[in-house]
Amino acid sequence: MEPEILNDRYRLEELLGTGGMATVYRGHDLLLDRPVAIKFLREPYAGDPAFRSRFLEEARAASRLDHPNVVRVYDAGIAQERPYIVMELVEGQDLKTLIRQKAPLPVPQALSITRRICAGVGHAHRARLIHCDLKPQNILVTPHGEVKVTDFGIARAFREGQASTEKEKAVWGSPHYISPEQAAGEPPLPASDVYSIGIMLYEMLTGVPPFHADDPTALIIKHLREEPAAMRSLNPRIPPRLEWLVRKVLSKEPATRYRHADQFGMVIDEYLREGDEQTIPHPLVTDQTPLPPTAQPPPSAAPAAPTIAVPRATPESADDTSGPDWLLWVLWLVAAIAVLGLIPLWWYTYHTYTAPTLPLSTATVTAIATEPAGQTVGVPNLVGLSAADAQRRVEDYGLRLNVQDEQETPDALPGTVLEQTPPAGAQVSTGDTVNIVVAAGRAFTLPNVVGYRATDIIPHLETEGLIIVTEETWSAKPQGEILEQVPIADSEVTSGDTITLTISGGTEHPIPLQVNFNGRIVLETAAVPQLAFRAGDSIPVTLQWHALQPVDRSYKVFVHLLATDGVTLIAAGDSEPVNGLNPTSAWQAGDIVMDPHQIAIPQGVAPGTYQIRVGLYTAEGRLPVSDAGLAQVHDNSIFVTNVVIQK
Repeated sequence: MEPEILNDRYRLEELLGTGGMATVYRGHDLLLDRPVAIKFLREPYAGDPAFRSRFLEEARAASRLDHPNVVRVYDAGIAQERPYIVMELVEGQDLKTLIRQKAPLPVPQALSITRRICAGVGHAHRARLIHCDLKPQNILVTPHGEVKVTDFGIARAFREGQASTEKEKAVWGSPHYISPEQAAGEPPLPASDVYSIGIMLYEMLTGVPPFHADDPTALIIKHLREEPAAMRSLNPRIPPRLEWLVRKVLSKEPATRYRHADQFGMVIDEYLREGDEQTIPHPLVTDQTPLPPTAQPPPSAAPAAPTIAVPRATPESADDTSGPDWLLWVLWLVAAIAVLGLIPLWWYTYHTYTAPTLPLSTATVTAIATEPAGQTVGVPNLVGLSAADAQRRVEDYGLRLNVQDEQETPDALPGTVLEQTPPAGAQVSTGDTVNIVVAAGRAFTLPNVVGYRATDIIPHLETEGLIIVTEETWSAKPQGEILEQVPIADSEVTSGDTITLTISGGTEHPIPLQVNFNGRIVLETAAVPQLAFRAGDSIPVTLQWHALQPVDRSYKVFVHLLATDGVTLIAAGDSEPVNGLNPTSAWQAGDIVMDPHQIAIPQGVAPGTYQIRVGLYTAEGRLPVSDAGLAQVHDNSIFVTNVVIQK
């Protein structure tokens, strides 16, 4: 079959991926002889003229971005009623794939990626363009370590082009990375992108997003109301001051974050220059923020700088017949000594109150600077606090914190401070280190939970202090049954570790496909009631078709059982829809057709895993797939599911 040529210029070569709103193909620009990526807007959005106009308007805005950390947009247009964008082709993988393969990432690598994301997004912010849908799937990482941000403007166009009820659905598009203000239905700000970048940094450093829930609505409520779990409880190698920085970026109020991505990038640069062990963050100084115990009134309450005036004898005073006033000289000397003694305290006060701060109303960049040493403070009481709260407490006093040891105890939660050195009340110099001993997480052997109901098992695992992440998949097993666990059974785990459980979603719901055949017919779902069979059995497959327009031609449906190579045919169950009772030539626009099929498994087929694939064809060939939807497509053949043939 000849490859499709788009507008006599772009040759479509292969499907690269699909998303909720668009499908991306690898293509070739025949005019400029270069590879490109071509993104098509999916239905029903492509059929809405108002949304289509906004989509292209945002694409044109994105095309003005010229930055090494932003995927270039070359062209945009409409072909056969399908809006499309032609973009730079980036060879590599998205950040989500990298996180799944290698997280938690080393701190330098995570910060390097984040810095490059900030550079690209900051360039867009300067061009008055807000991304609105930053997530790891929209960040591309090349084998050489280049980082490029893609999909600018699409989420913003979607949000502006829908009614209020549809806006809520748009918020659910990327619920793990949405900012609280967007989740509340408010207009996005550059600080909204900063929040999403912070979520990605959190995930790179810990391996999981800060909030998780099976229900998107519950997940959005967590963004609005809950604080993220302490990063060091998930990855103890994260430096405390880096955790402070991430928590600041994940503030619920946009004004307490950095106002745009460039500011966040500047703070990362400062952090990397100074080094974690030599820097601490300056606390915010506002009317609501208590001052450290040794802080003095602001400089405005005292002279800008003390002036020391010591009288000196002059020739005239030496000849003064009245003689020296010794009492006056003694008083001057005592005053001078007192003033000189206040200079170090004045310097500390002056440095503290004139260092760059971050007022809530302006959200300027918070400086990261070395804390002046040498002033005496009393050590706060840390015993009973969590390690994260202890870190924040000692920072308020200008001190450092070091976790010296862990101690197993049944009397405290993991991470609770059990002992501290020096003790509370001891006088130390600012910049000194307070060593603590914390309650260790209990180590134990993870049992085999596969086959159990998740609702029965998860409460027990959480009682042990484990963090549970669930992933649901379509399966012939009963709904709610645990299919897989990571780590595997008999692994050594500790309280605070993350356990991932794959849970059966059951077979009551058909497999969503949403495959568009040449703009005429959509294969919406396929249902296979079980996944395990034996030779001689028949595999029932029920397809749901949706006619977009009158078809006026008879197509046959092929339902194939293939080897895992996707090529070797084992069995076929081809027929017209509904066994010829409802041919496609009779379909009218809007018709929904439930189409049952059977595949007879031949005797003698070897036990193993096999594929079920479906499609439409005539004597001239297969009906081409114009939009793969949610399915994997090869050679206009749609993958439905794997089945197992048992002995």
